[in-house]
Amino acid sequence: MVIHPPMLYLGYVGFSVPFAFALGALMMRYPGEKWIRITRRWTLVTWLFLTVGVSLGMHWAYAVLGWGGYWGWDPVENASILPWFTATAFLHSVMMQEKRGMMKQWNVWLIFLTFLLTILGTDLTRGGLVSSVHAFAQSSISQWFTVFLCITMAVCLFTYFRQRSHLESEHKLVSIVSRESSFLFNNLILLVTCFTVLFGTLFPVLSEYVQGSKVTMGPPFFNRVAVPIGLFLLFLTGVGPLLAWRATSLRSIRRNFVLPCIATIGSAVILIASGIRPWRVSEADQQGTIYSLVCFSLGAGVAIAILSEFLRGVGVVRTQTGRNFFSSALLLTRRNNRRYGGYLVHFGIVSLFVGLAGGAFNQQRELEMSFGDSLTIGNYKLVCQSYTQDSNPNYDTDFALLDVYDRDRKITQMAPEKRFYNASQTTSTIVAIHSTALRDLYVVFEGRNPETGKPIIKVFLNPLVSWIWIGVVIIVAGTFLSLAPQSKSALNPRSASASPELQLQTVGGD
Repeated sequence: MVIHPPMLYLGYVGFSVPFAFALGALMMRYPGEKWIRITRRWTLVTWLFLTVGVSLGMHWAYAVLGWGGYWGWDPVENASILPWFTATAFLHSVMMQEKRGMMKQWNVWLIFLTFLLTILGTDLTRGGLVSSVHAFAQSSISQWFTVFLCITMAVCLFTYFRQRSHLESEHKLVSIVSRESSFLFNNLILLVTCFTVLFGTLFPVLSEYVQGSKVTMGPPFFNRVAVPIGLFLLFLTGVGPLLAWRATSLRSIRRNFVLPCIATIGSAVILIASGIRPWRVSEADQQGTIYSLVCFSLGAGVAIAILSEFLRGVGVVRTQTGRNFFSSALLLTRRNNRRYGGYLVHFGIVSLFVGLAGGAFNQQRELEMSFGDSLTIGNYKLVCQSYTQDSNPNYDTDFALLDVYDRDRKITQMAPEKRFYNASQTTSTIVAIHSTALRDLYVVFEGRNPETGKPIIKVFLNPLVSWIWIGVVIIVAGTFLSLAPQSKSALNPRSASASPELQLQTVGGD
C-alpha cells in the first residue's frame, strides 16, 4: 500500500498531459500527428504507471486481504481498469494515424475518454457514488467531480464539432485482412469491454434512479461478459503482428499462420490428453474448463506466432550480415525497439492470460484443526503442529503452525495469522502462501471456534497464479524496451539495399 496508490494516481494524473495536447492541437488545428509524436513517450510511461498500479492492487488483494483471489470486480477495482482499456486502445490505434493517417477522430476521442474515465475513477473512490470496500468516506466532493466532468465533456464536444474537418482520414481501410483491420477490431473489443464494465459498475446508480432501489451487478455478470471478450482479444494479440499493412496476401497468410495453427491445435490435443476434459466435469464447472482450454491453446498459438515472427527477422539479419544468432537478435531489436518491445508486451499478456485461466481449477477446503489434525488438498497434506495466542503493545495475534507435505515429503512450514490491532480496533489477516510456478498453496487463519477454541483453517489451491505476476514483469520489461532510444547505426548498406525483406524486418512498421 506504500507504492500501489502513488503508482495508480501517477497513471491517472499522467493522462492529463496527452489530453491537454490533444485538445490544444484540435483547437489550434496543428498537424494531426504532431501532438502524438510529442506525447508518445509520456503516454507510454503513464500507461506503464497505470498498469503497475492496477497489478500491485491485484497483488495486495491477493497477498493481504485473505479471500483467496486477486480480482473481485469491486467498483473501485473497475474504476482503475476502465482508463487502462481506452489507453491501451489508443496506444494501438495511434500507430494507424502515424503510419497511414487514419483514425484521427477515433484517437482524439480515445484520449478524451481516457482522461474522463480517470476523473470518474477518482469520483468513485473519493465521492461515495457507489458502495465499495476500497472507497473513502462519502463526502460532498462528488458534486465537484461531477461538475468538472460535465464541463470537460462539453468543452471536448464543442471543440470536436467545431474542428472535426481537421480530423479527416488520409486513407481508407483497403482490406479486412490487414494490420489496420486487426487494430480496429482490437480497439472495438477493448471499448466494448470498457463500456460493459462501466455499465455494470454504475448499474446500482442507474437502477436506483429508474426503480428506486439499488441492484448490484456481481462477479458472475462481469465474468460472463469479460471472459469471451478477453479470449478474442488474446486471439487478436497473435494475429495482428502477422498481418501486413494495407492488405495481406494469401501466400503470406499460409506462411505466417501455419505454425501458430499447429501450435494451437497441438496444445489443445495435449491438454485434453493430459486430463483437461470439459465433458467430464460438473455442469457448474464446464464453462470455465472450456474457456481455460481455449485460453491455454490460444496462448500457445500466440506465443509461437510472436516467436516465429521474431526468429524470421533474426534469420534475415544473419543471412545478410553473417553475424551469430544473439548478435543478430540484438541488432534486430535495437533497429526497431518499439516493435519488438511491443512483441515482448504481448508475451506478457499471454503469460497473464494463462495465469487467469488457471482460476478455473481452483480448489478450497476449510477445516477446524487441533494438534495433529491434517487436511488434504490436491497433492498437499497440511498437519497442525501447534496453535497459540500472543500479544505485544501493537496487536494481539492468533496463529497456527502447519507442516506441509507434498506426497509424504515435508516441503515447508506455514504460519497463517489473525491480528487484532489495539489502537484502531481492527482485525487483519496475515496470509501464508507457498508459491511455485504451477500452483499457490494459500492458507488463511479464519478464527477460532468459540465453543471449542480450535482454529479454523481455510486452504486454497490456486494453479498458475505466479504466471500473472511474471506476465506483469514481462510487460514492464517490454514497455521499457519500447521506450529505449532507437539505435541509429545502420546495417551494412550494401546488404540492406540488396534485401527489401531485410529493410522490412529491421526498419519496418510497428
